[in-house]
Formats: sequence, C-alpha cells, structure tokens
Amino acid sequence: MPPWRHRFRGEWGEVQPRRIRRFLEPALLLLLHWAPTHGYGLLEGLARLGLESYPADISAIYRILYDLEAKGMVSSTPDVGPSAGPPRRVYALTEAGEAYLRALVEELRATDQLLHRFLEAYDQHQQAHKTTPSQG
Repeated sequence: MPPWRHRFRGEWGEVQPRRIRRFLEPALLLLLHWAPTHGYGLLEGLARLGLESYPADISAIYRILYDLEAKGMVSSTPDVGPSAGPPRRVYALTEAGEAYLRALVEELRATDQLLHRFLEAYDQHQQAHKTTPSQG
C-alpha cells in the first residue's frame, strides 16, 4: 500500500482533508477573541468556524488552554454561574494573546497565499494537458 493511501476513504478519489498541524490553537484564540468562555463552549464554537469535523476533543482543548495560560496568552477565572458538575473555568484572551493571535493570522495568511499559488499552478497544468477522450 502506498504511504499516502491512509488519506483516502473507501474508493480512490475520496480524499480526507489534511489535518493542519497546530491549527486548533489559533482557532481557540479566535473564539476567545470573540468572547470569554469555558472549554465546552470552545468545543461548540469550533462548529461556527466550520471545524465540526476537525479532530478535536475536550481533552485536547484543555491541554491547549493550560499551555496558553502558562504562556500568559489566556487567563482563567472560576465560573460564577450554576453548574451541574464541578465549577468550570472561564477563559479570556490577554493582551499578549491578542498579539499572538495577530501573529498567527499573518502566518496563516502567508500559508494561504502559498497554497493558492500551488493550487493555481496545478489547475493551470491540468488545463494545459487536458486530453479529449479517444473515440472508438
């Protein structure tokens, strides 16, 4: 089996989107830029970004939040509202987190441009080498 085969489901041609390394971090920062919330609120917010099928679970979200808090990018406070379980923590973006998000957005814009140039080159090549079906 070719090493790239694992990206395909079922029949050839059904490609699964590639998981973007560390993309969850900027997505969570963007959600916190919109409004402070708790971990499960962030999990729900991923769907608003069109990432409902992105491979993320609550434990991954909390690992990223703990790391961001240790770096001073987010802060957390206990939720004062009623909760059925243990008290939740509400996470908010700090000024350092705002600056970090801006830097990540610039990096993502550069990546977006690179990907678009690649795809345009591929499409142009495919268009230039289109063949008509043989008749017979």
